[in-house]
Amino acid sequence: MKSWQTRTFLGVAALAAPFALAAPAPASAPADGAEARGSGTAAAAEAVPNNDPSFLQVYDANVENLPTTTESCPGDWHDLMYYMRLQENRPDIYLVQQISNRAQLDLLLTRMEEHFGESYAGVLAENDPADYKNGCSGKVKQTNGVIWRTDRLSLKTSASPDNRWQAQREYPAGSKQCVNNDQPRSKGVKALLLDKLSGKTVTAASFHWPTQDHGGTYCNVSNAGELSNELTEDGYGVADLFVAGGDTNHSASSTNGQDNWTTWYKATNGDIGGQHRFRDAVYAGCADAGGSIPDCLADKWTLHTTTPRRIDFLLARNATGAPPRTSNPVVPTFDEGDAADLELTGSDNRDMDYSDHRAVGARIHY
Repeated sequence: MKSWQTRTFLGVAALAAPFALAAPAPASAPADGAEARGSGTAAAAEAVPNNDPSFLQVYDANVENLPTTTESCPGDWHDLMYYMRLQENRPDIYLVQQISNRAQLDLLLTRMEEHFGESYAGVLAENDPADYKNGCSGKVKQTNGVIWRTDRLSLKTSASPDNRWQAQREYPAGSKQCVNNDQPRSKGVKALLLDKLSGKTVTAASFHWPTQDHGGTYCNVSNAGELSNELTEDGYGVADLFVAGGDTNHSASSTNGQDNWTTWYKATNGDIGGQHRFRDAVYAGCADAGGSIPDCLADKWTLHTTTPRRIDFLLARNATGAPPRTSNPVVPTFDEGDAADLELTGSDNRDMDYSDHRAVGARIHY
């Protein structure tokens, strides 16, 4: 279908058959400090397990340490979970950046089981990353993770230290030398997973590059090349499919129109001739839509500071080194997260967003 796949908000009539969640989200305030939930009204049709062996439902998000309403930098991270619950399929793979530590990952896995009614597992770049000064009290520890749905996928390997790598920054400033960054949050992580339904394997990775004010600008080309290499090194190159999601901290374009490609992005996106031959799921969706690709991409920004920028990406490549098919891309807006929360619980903190970053999701086909 030649249109942008905006499966953004599904009501009861949007799915063929409603699904009764086996373990719904708690009706009162959960242990992680989210706001108290109302009882809701009519039950909404909810996401079902993906039993199609031809694709995986993948999401990527900088989760900003799962912000709650009571923190110094508040938010309502459950909104994204509610959004996912109103889509057609539950997440098979969830790639997360900026999660605190193993304890917070375990909390997220527990909440995902409550939201989706089945179990999830995950690995982190570091289970207990070193503290790093940050303006928000809840963001002192930051690392990255790969999460998978255990009924669909099982872990083949993700052993430290070969499962992680450190992104690079320019240091000293102005030297045009790329060295390993000094922040725990820029350590990427990868996992080799077995798809129990298709019998195929997938290497999934989560990454986070240094910011522009921390020497990241000059080295984003190097970081793109390192990401491409890391997916196939240390025994992870045997996979049938490679999926990477992350926060690059650098736009795909030097203009708001999203058509003046930056150097790292030109090297990454195989659909515009990039040597790393990744498919950018959002770009592919805009290209398939048949309208203005720049206008479509400009609307799919993921971080809004002084201007809206697209700096969060879901990338895929197959075993032959070519871009695979992707479909049904989504960039959930904060309003859509609020609306999903309201539909499923009857209440929502509308002034609280699920993160500073908008998430990205898509079906990644083998």
